[in-house]
Amino acid sequence: MAWLFRNWALKLGALALATILYTGLVFSGSFSDKTFPGVSVTALAQPEGTYLLTQQLGTVDIKYRSATDLPASVTAESFAVTIDLSTYDMSQAPQVQSLRIHVRPLVDGVEVLTYTPDAVSVAIDRLAEVQVRVAVDSGQVPPGLEISTPQLSVQRVAASGPQSLLDRVDRALATVRIDPSGIDCCGQVDLVPVDADGRRVESVELNPSSVRVQIDVNTVETSRTVAIRPLLIGSPAAGFEVGSVTADPSVVTLRGAPEVLSAIAEVLTEPISLSGSNSTLRASGTLVLPEGARLADAAAAEPTVVVQIRETVATRTLLLGLVCQGAPADSACLPHVQQVAVTVRGTVSALDAIDPGGLTATLDVTGQGPGDHLIQATVGLPQGVSLVTMSPISTTVTIAPPATPAP
Repeated sequence: MAWLFRNWALKLGALALATILYTGLVFSGSFSDKTFPGVSVTALAQPEGTYLLTQQLGTVDIKYRSATDLPASVTAESFAVTIDLSTYDMSQAPQVQSLRIHVRPLVDGVEVLTYTPDAVSVAIDRLAEVQVRVAVDSGQVPPGLEISTPQLSVQRVAASGPQSLLDRVDRALATVRIDPSGIDCCGQVDLVPVDADGRRVESVELNPSSVRVQIDVNTVETSRTVAIRPLLIGSPAAGFEVGSVTADPSVVTLRGAPEVLSAIAEVLTEPISLSGSNSTLRASGTLVLPEGARLADAAAAEPTVVVQIRETVATRTLLLGLVCQGAPADSACLPHVQQVAVTVRGTVSALDAIDPGGLTATLDVTGQGPGDHLIQATVGLPQGVSLVTMSPISTTVTIAPPATPAP
């Protein structure tokens, strides 16, 4: 030990001189202390067959000293900020553990003084693989449509990832949307790992990652009973007109989408021609169904249509002379008007057959004595013709007794 204390005074002086020189060099401005913030932490030596659950390791603020004449500026790449994942205790996986951060400069002339934080909390889990079922989410089916059970190209897929996350995976979900047009669905659809509540489970991969989905889309049908209306075209023969029109059956039941049937109030037949008809017409009327509707009973496609063709009924006004009837013997019956206007009603053929010269308006004065009397005229009409009105209805008639013979 003697050599240690030999010339101890000289050695102590040299140490003091070195300290003074170093201190002077620092305070002379040859070095400067600075802080570089936000240098990312990098993970090293991850154990094989594991997954780093802590994807964001954070950053470190580094206080360093560098020479003022450093040729290059200090950047984040001037430091190596790492953690050693091999120090993680896998027997405690996937619990969070604190691993020490290591910082060292990568540029000559830079010295790391301190840094914060000096540790980071990380979690590592073992990788595993399980089989999960494939499910389809078709969302809200548009009104008026119904879908069949989805047909899948595969029923189960392999899910791989951290064991703790795989435990949460309930199914591989294929999400599809049904088109309101009713076109069949869907083709190749991507799969997403989800938990029992339908939330996506991150960091889990599926193999295969997609599945082929086939869903038949059909229209939801309902029924509605509406009236049948024969469509008539053309006109009957001259002097004839259309009377009653009936269809047997008079109603028909349709099936189709609710929105289609709600707009249908009646069903027409194909055109039925009446041109030149002068008698009742019986025909089979083929129904013309609106688009999107069909018959509930195909036998009702051709109802029997009966169109009554009858002679046209009209009115006609005639001027008739007045004739007295039942006047006392040798007395004169003198109407104050000579004609009345008579309006009659009947078929055109019956009216055409009337001979105005053969009709008279009769004033019945039976039992009336001499003087003026108000008498209502009567008219005898042929069969099929009826009286509508007569003007005037009543006529003043004067009955004059016979003249006294001269002496």
